[in-house]
Formats: sequence, structure tokens, C-alpha cells
Amino acid sequence: VRRLKILLPVAALTIAVAFVSFSYRATPVSVGVKTESSAVSKKGELVMANPKLEGFTKDNKPYSMTAERAVQDVTKEGIITMFKINARLPMDADGWAKVAAVNGTYDQVKNTLRLREAIDVVTDKGVEIALGGAFMDITRGSLKTNQPVDIKMGQSWLKSEALEVVESGKVIVFSKNVRMYIDPG
Repeated sequence: VRRLKILLPVAALTIAVAFVSFSYRATPVSVGVKTESSAVSKKGELVMANPKLEGFTKDNKPYSMTAERAVQDVTKEGIITMFKINARLPMDADGWAKVAAVNGTYDQVKNTLRLREAIDVVTDKGVEIALGGAFMDITRGSLKTNQPVDIKMGQSWLKSEALEVVESGKVIVFSKNVRMYIDPG
């Protein structure tokens, strides 16, 4: 029991830090955007096929993000909706995470990203994270979701129905029906 009193908080912190680390290290310094093709729809939207965003973080780590399609309503400045998003983001000196999301909306003016539906994250360290959706304020370094959160690391796991990350990951709050299992092996 005494051992679990130490292991439980350490495991929760490790899992949460793994998620937050990649979320906020990907602040772009240099960015390159490529698309296979683009067109203007009948609704007046700019539609881009297979956009790819590549760049380097403040720490000079490479990252990339692709989408099957991106749409920008030309009447709404800086709002881009992306579909079938895949990203590879740096986590630490030599680690990385792969992120897949069904769709999301990036607001360039407010520097926010709203990811809807399923978000799956897999790190090179074996951490798997599944979220039902999330809202990220990149400038403030915050993330919030009232959707299910499921984090796995080996046979250990943490689940909750809400998550809030503030102060660029310094404060992480799991709430609503939080459950955790740590494999004693």
C-alpha cells in the first residue's frame, strides 16, 4: 500500500506530462506549407487537397502535419478546417508522438485549435492517448476537454471524463469519474 501511494501519483504525472509535452513544444518557428491542388468551391471556400505543414519548433525540432483536405472560408479570416489530420510532433530531445484526429478547426487570429471527434496519440515511448475531442489555446498553453480521456502505458491506464491543462502543462487536472490502474509488475 505504501508503495502504491508513491507509484500512483508518479505514474499519473508521467502519463500527463507525456501528453502535454508534445502539445506545446510544437510552437512553429519556421513553417512550410505544401498542397497537391487547390480550388474555390461554389460556396466561395478555398479547398486544398492533401495540405502538408512542415517546420521547426523553438528548440529546432522538426514536426509535420498533413490532412486529407483543408477548407478555408474566405469570408472568415484565418479560420481553416482540416479533415483526417495526421501529425508527427517532437516530445523531448529524441522522442516523438504521432497524432491522428478526425477533423479540427485552426483559428490563426486567436491561435487556437479545436479538434473534434476522435483524437489518437501514440508516442515512441509506448504511451497511447485517446480523447473524444479537445480545445487548445496555443498562446496560453492550455488544453481543455469535457470528452472521455483514456491514457495507457503498458498495462497501466488512467481514464477520466474531463481534462484541463493550464500554464503550458504545469497544472494538469483530471476530473469527472477519474479511474486509474497501475500494473504492480
